[in-house]
Amino acid sequence: MKIGKKVISPAELAGIIILAAAVLSFFIDPLLSIALAFLYIILCFTASFFPETNFLGPVISRGKTGSKMVALTFDDGPTQPVTGQILDILDKYSAPATFFVTGVNAARLPAMVVEIIARGHSIGNHSFTHNPLLMLQGSRVIYQEIFKAREILQKIGVHTLAFRPPVGIVNPQLFPLLEKLNMYCLNFSCRAFDAGNRRVKGISRKILQKVTADDIILLHDVPPRREEDREILLKEIDNLLSGLKNKGLKVVPLALLIGKSIMIERD
Repeated sequence: MKIGKKVISPAELAGIIILAAAVLSFFIDPLLSIALAFLYIILCFTASFFPETNFLGPVISRGKTGSKMVALTFDDGPTQPVTGQILDILDKYSAPATFFVTGVNAARLPAMVVEIIARGHSIGNHSFTHNPLLMLQGSRVIYQEIFKAREILQKIGVHTLAFRPPVGIVNPQLFPLLEKLNMYCLNFSCRAFDAGNRRVKGISRKILQKVTADDIILLHDVPPRREEDREILLKEIDNLLSGLKNKGLKVVPLALLIGKSIMIERD
């Protein structure tokens, strides 16, 4: 529903309806009024963990091509040598990807951000510090996390339009902040629950068992905790790309899959 340029989210609409019902029910049964208010709180809290419902605000979680296409995304980097090794595997399969980088890591490895773009991939904003509890913070902290990461990336030469919240969780404060920054929220629809490469064995099998057309696949380009797991991670990514090809699923740029730009390169 729109009022001028303002878009009312399902959460706001539900809030208006439930608030009105709570006020009316107060005169009948105060406990019912309290129960309705509690119900609304539970709805909003639950929706934070299911952003694909778009209850709290607009979130892009999958593509809309209707074709046998998927997109690859890597979170939390860039790191060395893992990001560079993943880029080599992507080159092997001519597979484009989007790297949702943190501001801290981008500041440490600006040359790697440049290389990611030079090798045909795109960059998204994944907050400054990747605090997994970011969405429990106030709007000022959330804004600074997104803005600082964007500022660092702009200095490197890329203006990010897409923001992926840490661990994929959202809250009602996020969407007006993104609107203010002329950005949008971009999540994922298929993952292996690898816990940020803490569980790397079986990543390819878990994804290939459930991946479907228009999925946005979540992976990570950070080193596993154990050094010996790094080769396992790289093999899993290779197996995944091979498996997607065998399933007839073409890996395409994320921008193509969702019909929306991820970033703008700047001189």
